[in-house]
This record gives sequence, structure tokens and C-alpha cells, in this order.
Amino acid sequence: MTEKQWLIFQFKTTHEAAFALNNYLLACGAAGISTIDKTELQESFQTNYSPDVSAEDFLNNLDYEVVIEAYFPAYIELSIQDNKVSLMSEDDFKVEINQELNYALTEVKKFAKQQISITQFETEIEKSLTRIAEFSDIGQGYIGYRLIETENWSEKWKQYYDTQKIGRIVINPSWLDYDAQADEIVLNLDPGSAFGTGEHESTSLVLKFLSEFDFNTLSPGPILDLGTGSGILAIALAKLLSNAEIIGLDIDPHAIEIAKNNAVFNSVENIYFSVGELHTQNQKYILIVANLTADIHLDLVQTYKSKLVSGGYLIVSGIIKQRVTEVRANFVQHGFVLISEKEENGWISIIYRV
Repeated sequence: MTEKQWLIFQFKTTHEAAFALNNYLLACGAAGISTIDKTELQESFQTNYSPDVSAEDFLNNLDYEVVIEAYFPAYIELSIQDNKVSLMSEDDFKVEINQELNYALTEVKKFAKQQISITQFETEIEKSLTRIAEFSDIGQGYIGYRLIETENWSEKWKQYYDTQKIGRIVINPSWLDYDAQADEIVLNLDPGSAFGTGEHESTSLVLKFLSEFDFNTLSPGPILDLGTGSGILAIALAKLLSNAEIIGLDIDPHAIEIAKNNAVFNSVENIYFSVGELHTQNQKYILIVANLTADIHLDLVQTYKSKLVSGGYLIVSGIIKQRVTEVRANFVQHGFVLISEKEENGWISIIYRV
């Protein structure tokens, strides 16, 4: 007899690495994630300040380490002896995560799942943390896991998600009905199915730019979504420009598989997803969209310029407010012209032209 349980995997990391780690856990299929980030809470408290002594005291007692807890469904075999049900060893728990799918499938309604042992999942977690550590300090990293038991939790979390409207781009969870207006672009993406579902400011800022962008200013040619993740930006571009060639590029093979299936689920066929890095690409683009981090943007500034056609556009996002002055100065130094800039809750997105 098998019973469904819930496991919480806990991490302690830095503000810079938290976004990437959240992305990874959602790509794995986390059904929910809680994050306590003192830096973001302080910014929010200062923006919406009220004389709340208890809130200020709570913030003052927080560490600057970001605490992340990810909730995953797990299954364990129950043994029945003498008409009594008892748990087997915790070693027999199987964690349910997303399975990499064959992108040639023509119809994918939900992501297939696989069940692996806790030890196997912990090994995959450590591999991912090693990759993240290549470009950002991850702090303590993985701390451990614990078991919880909650009735119908897997359905209750859905009450916290609703249809998002970002300009004329609409992101709608699969369990909700939505009647689109004539000028709206609807993206079907479920929270937890893959990272990058428009909730984070770095993604929503880019979607706002795309919703407003005058694509008539672009010359003919391919468009690149660099670090495509769930494929949300590539899918938005594909729906906005049904005749354009859209390329989704990411260094993570798992992310590419998720993105391919998101594209199938959204019935778009003009996106070409592949694993790789920008410097290995042998073509130039009329538009590059890159939702990454400030450090990566600074590392890629020369490569961006070499991979854009003359007069091409670049949208960079994932830049925290504390780094934007440095990013602006570096891009101007390399000949980029700042066209527009947006900010939301301390996150910045910028459009440049070369």
C-alpha cells in the first residue's frame, strides 16, 4: 500500500543566488516554494512603511541568509501487519519530480513525473548548486529535508494563483477558464510546472516591454531568448510574431525539455529550442532577450554586441537596483544606446540598441 506524503527541502543561500535556486526547484516540479529574504523584506517594508513595531523587530532579528523551502510530493510504502498500518523505513521514500520528456510528442497536457529516492534527488540538488556557484556565491546551500503531512495540500495551494495580465499578455493557469479579448496574447503556464511563469519581477518586466514593443521597427531576422528557462518569453514572442523565427537557448538540458513541452502545450511551432551558449551561435539576431543576472550581463556585453545586427535591440533583465548603475555604465562604454528602462520592486529591465 502506497501513501502520498510531502517533503520539504531546505536551503540557506544568498540574495544573489536565490532567484537561480528558486528557478531550479520549480523546474524540478516543486509544488510550492517559500522564501524568506531579509533584503527584499526590508525594501518592501521601507516602501510600504507603517508604524508596525513587531514587523520591524522581526526584520531586525532576521539573518541576511535567504531561507528557501521547497515542497515536493513523496510516496512511501505502508506495511499492513495484524490489521495495523505502519510506515516502512524513511529510506523507502520516493520523491516525485518532473521527468524529461521527448520533445517530439505532439500533445502534452501535463508534465510526466518520475519517482526517485531522496538520496538521488539530493545528488541532483548538489550538482545544480555547483552550477549556480560558478556565477554566484550560494552560501550554505542545501541544509536537509523534513516530512510533513497535510490533507489536500496539493489542491489548496492553487487558491494563491490567479490569471495574470501583463499589458496585453495574459498568463493563465490550466485549471482556470479565461475568455481572451481580441488583442490579448494568452500563455498557458502552471506555477510549479517550470520556472519563469511571470510572477517574478524580472520576467514580468520583460513581458511588459514585449507587450508595448513596436515590432515594426525590427528588420527581418531571427530573435533570441537567451537563458530561456520555461520558454515563457520565447512563447510570448512566438505568439506576438507568428511568422518570426524564435530561438530559445539555455545551458540546462532539463530546462530545454520543459520549454519544448510548454511550447507544445501553447500550440506554437515557430520556436527552435537548443542547449548552448551565446558565443557558440553562428548567426546574428535582430533582438536578443536575456533575463539573467547583472554579473552574466556584464560578462556577455561584448558578445551581445557581436551577435546583434546593426540597429538590433537587446532587452536585459534580472538586474537588482544596487547593480544597475554599474550595468548602465558598462553598456554605454561598449556603444549600447539606452532606449527604455523599467523598475519594479527593486528589479530593473533595460532596452538597448546597437
